[in-house]
Amino acid sequence: MLCVQVFLGFYCLSLSLTRHYTQVFGATRRATPLRVRFYRFSGYSMLLIALFYSVSIWGLALGLVYGLGTATFTAAILALLLTYMPRRLTFGQHPD
Repeated sequence: MLCVQVFLGFYCLSLSLTRHYTQVFGATRRATPLRVRFYRFSGYSMLLIALFYSVSIWGLALGLVYGLGTATFTAAILALLLTYMPRRLTFGQHPD
């Protein structure tokens, strides 16, 4: 659950950037400013909730280590997916 939540948090943060939004959904449409704020807010919220979740399970010292380690691992996976297979990250239809 922690990996999925961190992945979705980083995914939302990457969609708040115009470059990655056009990589994933195509160059024909751009994200509206409201959508960018929504992606940014939800991404940071998911990352904070995942960090609180890991701290609540393993305690402060190990929770921070495991939470940040999981964040590093999932960010590397997302970076590879955005580099080599960006269109596979659509998860369905275009949001507009």
